[in-house]
Amino acid sequence: MFKRIMSVMLAIVMLLSVAMIATSAAQVEIADNSADAVAEVAADGATDTGADAGADTGAGNVINFKVEGSGWKNFKKVFCHIWEHGGDSFFAWQAKAEACKDEDGDGIWTYDLDAKGVTLEPGKLYAVIFSNENSMQTYDLLMDSTCIGDTVYCDLNQSFENPEDSSKTALAAFWTSKDPVAFGPVKCVTSIGNVVGTCIPATTSAQAMFVDFLVNKLENARTYSGKNDQQLLDDTGAALELKQDNVSDAIYTAGVKVDWKAENSSLPSGINEDGYVDGSGNVNTGEDTQGAKPGQGSVTEKPETAEKAESNKSNGGSSNGGSSTGGSGTANNSKTGPETTALFIMIGVMIAAAGVIVLARKERA
Repeated sequence: MFKRIMSVMLAIVMLLSVAMIATSAAQVEIADNSADAVAEVAADGATDTGADAGADTGAGNVINFKVEGSGWKNFKKVFCHIWEHGGDSFFAWQAKAEACKDEDGDGIWTYDLDAKGVTLEPGKLYAVIFSNENSMQTYDLLMDSTCIGDTVYCDLNQSFENPEDSSKTALAAFWTSKDPVAFGPVKCVTSIGNVVGTCIPATTSAQAMFVDFLVNKLENARTYSGKNDQQLLDDTGAALELKQDNVSDAIYTAGVKVDWKAENSSLPSGINEDGYVDGSGNVNTGEDTQGAKPGQGSVTEKPETAEKAESNKSNGGSSNGGSSTGGSGTANNSKTGPETTALFIMIGVMIAAAGVIVLARKERA
């Protein structure tokens, strides 16, 4: 009798083990499929709002350049030079892969992104320059994947100083369907302290540009602008719509020695807090990239304005990564749940088997 009971119990334990393993595997597979489905939906959504969204307008995966208004004459070729803002270009300057076409002769030259193997990733910031073989070119124009299908035009009456060489200028270019404040000529401080462009990139702010000017262009501007430090910083700050406290903060952050005093400044007193906001709406003081050394400038104590900007930055800087972290956490919990349940069931079966064995021995006795 005892052997029969043991045989039945062993068979039951084996059947339950197989069933629990199959259930656990099935639930893990369901969790994996759910995570994959979420990722697939997110990817499809990104595609619909990015490059394909531009193609769905009927304009195709192209960008266009309208020559009329540029003043270009005696040219036969037009090139489209695109690069990730702050990064590398897709091709070398005026390479064969940058050539545009005007097959119908209407004066609108087209650059086919698909044909050239160029993919603009949604969410990334790029810039573009159109040029011809006669060394004529447009000024740097900001863009992203939503600009696909749009047409660039020029304003012959508006040109900008070359940011690196003040002796040269470039023709201002704009998107037909975009606000020039959101996607327009790149705003920056030139080598002699002038401010050009209409659009602050998402990678910087007016304050950060002023800090960069003090660190990298101040010496050149002192030499070629014909201005003293007081005039130079006041004029550049005014063009960036900054105030006295912004300038004091930037001097501290840059760690430079300047002959500038707030009491002698022509700038408005106080602070322009909007000056710290970059093109994407985040706070950017310029400190992250400059490596400030306190005490080297004319401002020896860190202004309260910088501390306030840093506080705003820390309070609002975690929103971008929250959704992705939460998504991966949910997937992990789905996988560990079935394994824990199976373990408890196995323990219960073992306890029940032990109880049966004890009862069987008592019966045998």
